[in-house]
Amino acid sequence: MIGTTGEPDCLVDLALAVRKKNVADGRVARLLCRPALPGHFGEFVASQVFGIELYLNAARPRSDGVFRGGELGGKSVNIKYYTKHDGLLNMSKDGKTEPDYYLVMTGPKEKAESSRGKTRPWVIESVFVFNAAALVRELLRRNPTKKIGVAAGVPKDLWEAAMIYPDGVSSLLSVTDVQRGLLALFAADAVG
Repeated sequence: MIGTTGEPDCLVDLALAVRKKNVADGRVARLLCRPALPGHFGEFVASQVFGIELYLNAARPRSDGVFRGGELGGKSVNIKYYTKHDGLLNMSKDGKTEPDYYLVMTGPKEKAESSRGKTRPWVIESVFVFNAAALVRELLRRNPTKKIGVAAGVPKDLWEAAMIYPDGVSSLLSVTDVQRGLLALFAADAVG
């Protein structure tokens, strides 16, 4: 049976580790003003780094906020944070164009496979910006029967074209040196 060791010490170690995690999660939650969950973490970091005004209601469908200024000022954005970059993107099921943009922050590149025996630290290695309407059009052009929605596969070349960090490939949103430094705070070697 998975997860069974037969050793009570395992549960004692787990309980101690969970207590420490709960203390750390409490501190993170106070900083985020929301529960310590990866999605809330990503939204908070993106709002601070990219000047996004988050909606007060975190459960608002299709978008999390609006860019306050810059190239995308006034445009709606759905912020995604994934602890790994596996080529999947959760999109609106109906393929509607709201939000105007997807801003996606990811951890390291990994294949979509079992997470057994792995950890998922909260690190940021890459950031991407997609024009939502253009992405839906391109996905359907390439595959007219493609399902748009949760865990939609996005081809590698589209991810590469949408990258704004660490490499500034996309022209949709520029990343300043200050923003680059803020994102680097969450690099794997910085987080430890």
